[in-house]
Amino acid sequence: MRPRIDPQDVEEFAVTPAGRAYARTAKESLNGLLADRPPPNVMRTIANHPALLPAMQPLMAHVAGEVLPARERELVILRTAWRSQAAYIWAHHHAAALFVGLTETEIALVATEDTSEWTLFESALLTAVDELHTGSVISDGTWKQLAERYSEEQFLELLALTGTYKTLAFILNSSVAPIDPWLERPAVLPADPAQMRSGRHARPQGARPPTPRADAPDRRIVLQNGAGLSLLAPTTAHPEPPLHEILVRYPDLLTTAASVHGAGSRLLLIRRNPADVMPDTDGYSFSATHLFADSKGVPTVVEVVEPHDTWNPNDALGKTLDYAGNGARHWPLHILQRSLEYTSQLYNSTGEHLLMEMGYATDESSFLRTLEANLSVGRLRMVIVASKFPPEFSRVIEFLGRQLYPAEVYGVELRRYSDGAHAAYVPRVVG
Repeated sequence: MRPRIDPQDVEEFAVTPAGRAYARTAKESLNGLLADRPPPNVMRTIANHPALLPAMQPLMAHVAGEVLPARERELVILRTAWRSQAAYIWAHHHAAALFVGLTETEIALVATEDTSEWTLFESALLTAVDELHTGSVISDGTWKQLAERYSEEQFLELLALTGTYKTLAFILNSSVAPIDPWLERPAVLPADPAQMRSGRHARPQGARPPTPRADAPDRRIVLQNGAGLSLLAPTTAHPEPPLHEILVRYPDLLTTAASVHGAGSRLLLIRRNPADVMPDTDGYSFSATHLFADSKGVPTVVEVVEPHDTWNPNDALGKTLDYAGNGARHWPLHILQRSLEYTSQLYNSTGEHLLMEMGYATDESSFLRTLEANLSVGRLRMVIVASKFPPEFSRVIEFLGRQLYPAEVYGVELRRYSDGAHAAYVPRVVG
């Protein structure tokens, strides 16, 4: 997406007072790693307001200091970036967090509400950022936990750090500042489940989940073609091609459904059922029909029940729970890499080219690492597709969708309508 405010030219920025001030601080930041790189777009974007950047620079330089331990500082910045969905900040501070000693797994856990892997203090620190994000105040309980270690000076530093990066998120998100091209393998920003509409924790108070419409056997679709108008009616005839082939060719049918659950981007096919495409030879089991991913690297695992298949709700639900609990074990990074390579060959393309065509803003390696991290923390969408769901199964899907947060579960009824000569497939979301 083109920036709304173009970053100032590098040479023009370098001769400004703000540019000279940045050059001095860059020599001290991250052991001087930034000194030999062009000034970042965040600085050159704000530089379009000649008085604003010099006013902000001292505060930005101060909160990058050591009043808070480096690990805690980066946890606060990453959490603020995630809650603000600030892709620029996340990409740059993903790299900074690795530099100060956080692991990839810890960074992935910052972008989830799972606190079981953190110390009590770090959990309280992340909670404080959440409370500032939603209510602009740290609660008494969280303040008391942090006060076991933080001085008044550090509390004020925490508030200023969070506020500074919240302000930067406003500027960078709204100006559509591009991630700096010199940043190696920029990390993809994980989606914030609080902005998804599925799950009991994610739904705003008073909001109601989307209510699936009752199946209407008398529904009709009117098709206009060269011969005039044709009335299409529901049909139970076995579709040709099968449902899973339709989804491979037209994944937008799933995107339409996923948009109800906060996934508005297009989907990229990562892997098809290996039984007829790529048998597993290294002991890893892939039982889902297909694996897709959206532009934030959130996996969408699809289980398809064809019209001629024997309907076994227990089997379908069991697989769904297996995907939620064991996604990372089923699909480690090397399996994802191999799968995308094989899929790319089927399209006579490359993974990088497919990502570019789909509008993904990162390279293949970073994308796959984000996909693996999302699987490891259970941030995935599980979709069961069938031509028709029994009413009781629809209710079970709705229940699981509320309980398996941050994973999402929903069904897509892909109904076939035909007049004998023409056919249309219409998706309906359940859950």
